[in-house]
Amino acid sequence: MKDGLLTHIWFIGFLSTFAGISIGGVIAGLINGFKRSIGTIYAVCTGLILGLISFEIAPEAIQLGNWLIFLLGFLAGVFIFNLIHMGVHNNSVITKASHKHHNRRLGLFLALIISIHNFPMGIVLGAGEQSQLSISLLQALLLHNIPEGMILFTPLFIAGFSFNMLFFLSIFIAVPVALGAFFGEMIGMQNNLLWAFLISLTVGTIYMVTIKEILTESIRQSSNTYSFLVAFIAFWLMGAYLFYY
Repeated sequence: MKDGLLTHIWFIGFLSTFAGISIGGVIAGLINGFKRSIGTIYAVCTGLILGLISFEIAPEAIQLGNWLIFLLGFLAGVFIFNLIHMGVHNNSVITKASHKHHNRRLGLFLALIISIHNFPMGIVLGAGEQSQLSISLLQALLLHNIPEGMILFTPLFIAGFSFNMLFFLSIFIAVPVALGAFFGEMIGMQNNLLWAFLISLTVGTIYMVTIKEILTESIRQSSNTYSFLVAFIAFWLMGAYLFYY
């Protein structure tokens, strides 16, 4: 049964991503009326995502390759994020926009970044379809896409987006995983260092999104001390979950 599922790993990866983003989006919609909770939600999601990449994804990349490959991939992810970030934030029309437009820009920017980092994750997922790595990545896809979905759709709902947009954006974000897994299946697990680099690249982009966009927004909605404290607690809760899971 497991081999049969892994044969269609691209579809399973798509469903895992779509489900995670959608669940997070539904949660974001339910809490949308509680504006005072937004800073807390962002702080919790910051801790959960950082915990997931620290205790699950990054160790997988290091085990698959080595510390040097991890560092190079991580820096490549940081570089890609900064390129996109500068392109979006240097747009004077966006910079001077209203609060509603700010939330819309933030949500769509997060959707773009999440989609980009999902493609190399999908490649590694498909390339290692018969390995334990794919099982770990599927779990990581589902787990980290739930808080990412919450973070992504919270500003969009505030900006007035409907639940219909949740469906289409969830597909938009999940498709790169399916495409990547499809290519990964064709290429195969022939170069562990390449796959380690790609995983590390996704870690770099996820980390930058979490720190520069999500944590920053949490601090803007609440305070430095509160945001860091909540994120710290969520970080170790995720670590405890992954350790005892």
